[in-house]
Amino acid sequence: MARPVLRKPGISPGTLIEAVEGTAPFVFGGPNALSDGNFHGYVGILRRAKETLPDEHDLWDYFDLCLSAHFATVGTFVPTDVDLAIRQKLWKGVQAESAFDPLWNRVVEMQEWDETGVSARVVRTPSGLKLSGHQGEWFSVAMGAYGCARRSNPHRIGEIREGIEAVWKLQERALLELRESFVADPAPSSMKDYLSGVAAVAHNLGDLDRMFDTWEIEDTDILKRRVYRSGHDDARSPKPLFIEAGRVYQSMIASENHRNFALRGPKGLRKNPKFLLPFGLFLDDWGKTLVKEGRRTGELQDGDYREIIEALVLGWKKLNPLSIYTSQGYSRALAGLASGVGSGKVLEGFLPPTVRKELLEGGLKTLLSVSQEAFEKKQVTRLKGLLLS
Repeated sequence: MARPVLRKPGISPGTLIEAVEGTAPFVFGGPNALSDGNFHGYVGILRRAKETLPDEHDLWDYFDLCLSAHFATVGTFVPTDVDLAIRQKLWKGVQAESAFDPLWNRVVEMQEWDETGVSARVVRTPSGLKLSGHQGEWFSVAMGAYGCARRSNPHRIGEIREGIEAVWKLQERALLELRESFVADPAPSSMKDYLSGVAAVAHNLGDLDRMFDTWEIEDTDILKRRVYRSGHDDARSPKPLFIEAGRVYQSMIASENHRNFALRGPKGLRKNPKFLLPFGLFLDDWGKTLVKEGRRTGELQDGDYREIIEALVLGWKKLNPLSIYTSQGYSRALAGLASGVGSGKVLEGFLPPTVRKELLEGGLKTLLSVSQEAFEKKQVTRLKGLLLS
């Protein structure tokens, strides 16, 4: 059987490999290298592609490379720009069943790929269920397969629909478990887990909804009637749990769910998977990790800390043009860094005068004076109020 040909490929394989190396070098080797045994699938595809670049006109090989590059980098500071390819572009030219099936089989396999080596945005429930931003990426690619199958490969529609619904139902089960854990024990740890779950579900359902719109799937479609806009009051089948989570998200997390462009500059952050950014807002421990792990391994030097601190200060200022309380994640990261190095005055020593002023005279000074314990205790109270209102 002849392999399907891609007439107009996008980013070249060599450029994609370079992009992955630039933001997640630990995928390929070094002291923080991922284990191909524990992180199978995308790691092997990327390492083989680095050794022998695949043919960019071979649809199957190119799809594998794009999917793996996206999976490996979407949780890093500089994701590769292949979203459109794996969600839509590469599916649009697929007509024959023989061309479609290997692509869908790879999407199914993607569910077993382990993202914990390339993302800190993962939370597990007490029973072991997982919520992750990567599930939203899976929704997007699976919806590409669904949109394609509805047009040219109807034999796969039922299977794809069932797969998407299964992951959608997982979002509900896992989120409910995290909510119940917090209600039973409203402590900072259970709060962080629940809010991480809320952030993941908001992202994932948003990705799912957007793909229905992207593929212009009509309202009579069975899958759309079951899962589309399920976190909205106007949905045909609204889910109270998702609607409540949406309200919590808007009240406590939405302002933190940005793309972190400010942190794309400091290259030191890309050296170690332990430096990957978790879900926003509660970043004290992340700041502490940068100090502890960065110094232990020697991967972060004074110049690196200077870049990171300056990026956080300027990023915080840009995100808070009207109120110092709009987006607090970066300020909590700075508080964690200050705690790790010993005092806020040490942070000042890393900064040029124009930026140092923000720490000495601006709203950051007020925020940095709040301890992690006090900050998290206040957020527990806020969340309790939202869930009981």
